[in-house]
Amino acid sequence: MHLIDVLQQWSENSAFFIWLRESPSVWAYPAVFFLHTLGLIFTAGACVVVDARLLGAARQLPVAAFARYFRVIWIGVGVTLLTGIVMLGSDPATRLMNRLFPIKMLFVVAAIGLTVVLRRRVASAGVESHVSPWTRVLAVASLVSWLGAVASGKFAAYF
Repeated sequence: MHLIDVLQQWSENSAFFIWLRESPSVWAYPAVFFLHTLGLIFTAGACVVVDARLLGAARQLPVAAFARYFRVIWIGVGVTLLTGIVMLGSDPATRLMNRLFPIKMLFVVAAIGLTVVLRRRVASAGVESHVSPWTRVLAVASLVSWLGAVASGKFAAYF
């Protein structure tokens, strides 16, 4: 038996996932999807702000001032991951067999990894406003990764 079959069987027999799939209530799947989107907005949105600063926007502000955004980013990541797992559990076979799902997950893993690295660089920046060329490259990669995760997630609905 494949992992997808095991997950699908578990999902089909779980009272929670049956309710999530079949309930007309806005507190079911629409609420989970809304929370997923909200978490993504806070995560990717705050990362875009940090990346923009690292790429030269708002040069008058010290890079270290943007360290406070990472608390919001990690809360958003937690909400997005939790709700993503719930949405995956609601129909694992369909989600896992989608051609864009592995691409989306690669973008998500890359984006989170880059966020970890950039957090360290922002936290260690002190009062300096100078950003190294390598940090700028990481910021561009972060932007591409977050955009790729969001776009592939949205386009997945059409495949």
